[in-house]
Amino acid sequence: MPQLIKWAEKFDWKGNYSKAITGVKNSLSDPNNNWNILVNNFWNLDVGVRKKTFENFFVNGVFRARNKPDESRAKYNCNVPWVILIDPTSACNLRCTGCGAADYGNKMNMSYETLNDIIWQGKELRTYFYIYSGAEPLVRKKDILRLCEKHNDCMFLAFTNGTFIDEAFANEMLRVKNFIPAITLEGFEKETDSRRGEETYKAVDKAMDILHDKKLLFGNSCTYTRINTEVIGSERYFDFMIDKGHSLPGSLPTYRLE
Repeated sequence: MPQLIKWAEKFDWKGNYSKAITGVKNSLSDPNNNWNILVNNFWNLDVGVRKKTFENFFVNGVFRARNKPDESRAKYNCNVPWVILIDPTSACNLRCTGCGAADYGNKMNMSYETLNDIIWQGKELRTYFYIYSGAEPLVRKKDILRLCEKHNDCMFLAFTNGTFIDEAFANEMLRVKNFIPAITLEGFEKETDSRRGEETYKAVDKAMDILHDKKLLFGNSCTYTRINTEVIGSERYFDFMIDKGHSLPGSLPTYRLE
């Protein structure tokens, strides 16, 4: 890590990330710091996945994206996004309480050609990080994998309910190495199934075990409700996520009334 920090300092020739790099240095100097522990978890990942993540996310998505966009801003007279969010489909296989995605059905889909063109245009502006949302983006998992393969200099993340993740899909993730699922959970089994339907938690739990066993990078996304706030904010839940292998634990603070 000290060598990588030195490398980052040299690569950040404009000094855009000097404050952040100093913060990383301070965090890594304390073995008990949460960020130190999180970074060290990256060494538990598959070697190829770890390398591709550093290349695509940190080198391309962070440093190249920050050092080059001035040209595009001047040329097009507009802001240049660091990340582009895409909803590839309106389809979803679940009917979660508080979400109307299932009501739309499989009515709206962006073609593979359109998705591919968006990414090409994004890369011309030096955007190398793409997030899929929806409905359930892994309804289009074949096209998503094709895009990961075609644009192997980019990093892709999807907010997903996790039910489409099986052994075969995990193997494909190992092959392309540049896709990260952020799995939506509402807490443990009771909290998750109360909103997403019976047996959903078991399916997601199995998916997380598959990802962990294959040393793949994945994260967690939570929606706060009056039922689960105390659960997903507890140390017990964070310890659970870490034990499951989440390398990018986080939360999506979406509120709703019941």
